[in-house]
Amino acid sequence: MQYLRIALTIFLMLMCSQAFAEKRVALVVGNSAYQHVPTLPNPKNDAGDMAAKLRDLGFVVVVGNDLDLAGVRRTISDFVDKLDGADMALFYYAGHGLQVNGENYIAPVDAKLLSYIDLEFEAVPMNLILSAMERTTRVNLVFLDACRDNPLAVNLARSMGTRSASVGRGLARVGSGIGSLIAFATQPGNIALDGVGRNSPFTAALLRHLGKPGRDITRELIDVRLDVLRETNGRQVSWDNSSLTGEVVLRSPEKLEPATATETGITDNAAELTLGHDQGVDGPGRVRCLSAPVSEWRLRLAGEGENPDHRKDCNGNGCRQGRGHSKRDCTATGTG
Repeated sequence: MQYLRIALTIFLMLMCSQAFAEKRVALVVGNSAYQHVPTLPNPKNDAGDMAAKLRDLGFVVVVGNDLDLAGVRRTISDFVDKLDGADMALFYYAGHGLQVNGENYIAPVDAKLLSYIDLEFEAVPMNLILSAMERTTRVNLVFLDACRDNPLAVNLARSMGTRSASVGRGLARVGSGIGSLIAFATQPGNIALDGVGRNSPFTAALLRHLGKPGRDITRELIDVRLDVLRETNGRQVSWDNSSLTGEVVLRSPEKLEPATATETGITDNAAELTLGHDQGVDGPGRVRCLSAPVSEWRLRLAGEGENPDHRKDCNGNGCRQGRGHSKRDCTATGTG
């Protein structure tokens, strides 16, 4: 009995720790304090809260807040350096972003974007990050809360004259490589709301739903979408594009804590484990207890003062010859 209890404990410990054995790395950037356009109230809060959430989910997190161009590039470089050997990578960005000719860009806090040429020197292509992730890790998750109404994009479009049509609203749809998921605060080409609380509607929903025990991330994003729709009265619909090839669970099912006798009704400190009728313990000289909890197991070896041909079952009843069996089969039903 003691050996069984020890083996069961070790097995449960291994199962609970398995999901966190992988290496997870995240890049979180929140830009609020723009220098040449009005500040955004929420991205810094969004990024800080998301970083805390991801650390709780086992990620090594690289964080950048209110980054200028040099800071964005430096932070991306730190993130890419940590991707070596990672099993999962995640990128979260909150702040101003823009799309030009179908390409999405991060807008650092010092960006002006007064001309098309400025785009090459003052903004950072998001694809720079996505490509590095997909080259290195097998599971990649991207969350872009950067579809806000952007006066930097308006500046750029105004400077481009007849070419202003190449500057789109919101962000452009992004194709994802195998094993990647990209989630937007709203549909491609649309504008997302910044929100009136501490967090934007999209990030607030992510914080509520990401990492629910045992739940696949695609199911979580459906819950996020429903929350965003409700919060914005249908004006904003979060959107995602996935090429994942299997379930991605950010938090394993809840760890099993030792239960008290009051909670389980078991007073011998044994874990309660109910077996199906085809899961009994059988073998030479052993009693087979069917549909019985672990606390009732009595594995009696032949030769311990018992007649192996008349062993008792889990409830102390006599054994019977199981139909079609060559060994005696003890059941928990009490029939002899």
